[in-house]
Amino acid sequence: MLHDILHHLDPEQRWGHARLLAHLAAVDGRVERDELAFFEQRLGAGLLSPQRKEQLREALIDTPSMEECFNGMDARGIKLALRDACLMALADRDVSDVERARLVEVATKVGLSEKEVDDLIAWVVKGYHWMQEGYDLLSIQV
Repeated sequence: MLHDILHHLDPEQRWGHARLLAHLAAVDGRVERDELAFFEQRLGAGLLSPQRKEQLREALIDTPSMEECFNGMDARGIKLALRDACLMALADRDVSDVERARLVEVATKVGLSEKEVDDLIAWVVKGYHWMQEGYDLLSIQV
């Protein structure tokens, strides 16, 4: 796994982070396979209990409101969730208008601009290009 700081957040922050990802994963009415794989990976990185993980999987169907997800979260936790939400939204290589609007809502909550969301999305795209280079070096078809 790549270096990350998610596991340094307190349990309430990690719970909010994961709930926010569940909310954002389901916001466009469907959760694509690649989005689900990313969501599950982040559940593992969040060091949540098996019971909490099951509750979060259920939250993909019975989605909490965004405001509920923010309960107990500070700006640092929300910003990490925004970063991960951008990664997850692009897991299927497309950010829908609904997904983008929600990303901007999250950013606004912590004083970030629409341009900063666009910068995060561009950063994710660069990251996917970097990952593709690794597959290319190994001649692995994706």
